[in-house]
Amino acid sequence: PVHMQRFGAPGKTMVGSDSHTCAAGSLGMLAIGAGGLEVALAIAGEPFHFTMPEIWGVRLVGELPEWVSAKDVILEMLRRHDVDGGFGRIIEYHGPALEQLSAMDRHVIANMGAELGATTSVFPSDDEVRRFLASEGREGEWRELRADPDATYEHTDEIDLSTLEPLIACPSSPGNVVPVREVAGRDVYQVVIGSSAN
Repeated sequence: PVHMQRFGAPGKTMVGSDSHTCAAGSLGMLAIGAGGLEVALAIAGEPFHFTMPEIWGVRLVGELPEWVSAKDVILEMLRRHDVDGGFGRIIEYHGPALEQLSAMDRHVIANMGAELGATTSVFPSDDEVRRFLASEGREGEWRELRADPDATYEHTDEIDLSTLEPLIACPSSPGNVVPVREVAGRDVYQVVIGSSAN
């Protein structure tokens, strides 16, 4: 979140030594997590090499019901595709429902693209990103970036947000996702409420 607030900017490319570097995709960045040695070499001016990923377009439509959040959007992706569903892919989120997802909502979704095994996730840099950067005193760093109207993808998916319900990831995998109602009343020993972006 500090990177998003102070340093990230639309259209930039970043490689970082944390698997959740991909969270910067919420601002319209191409941000890829890599090994510490690869990042150190990149800092020293060496090229960063990786296999060209496939592009996976995920269209978001509808409106989030009460008690449903951005965390449920990424949990739905994990429910559908499990922890290796994004391997070798960049996930590009688009569609009319983006208008209701704040920049921090997008941060939650992009951040947890790592749990899908994705190379990275990316959102457009639109008015919501401009509003966020303005709230941080950085509006001058904003620029609009959107997919071309005729963009095509190797893989496509669609999530109707209005059909989502509160979801939960159960032990022992982020891909073990079920509706909260299915675990209601079950004895538990530890619960974390929030996203890995918190």
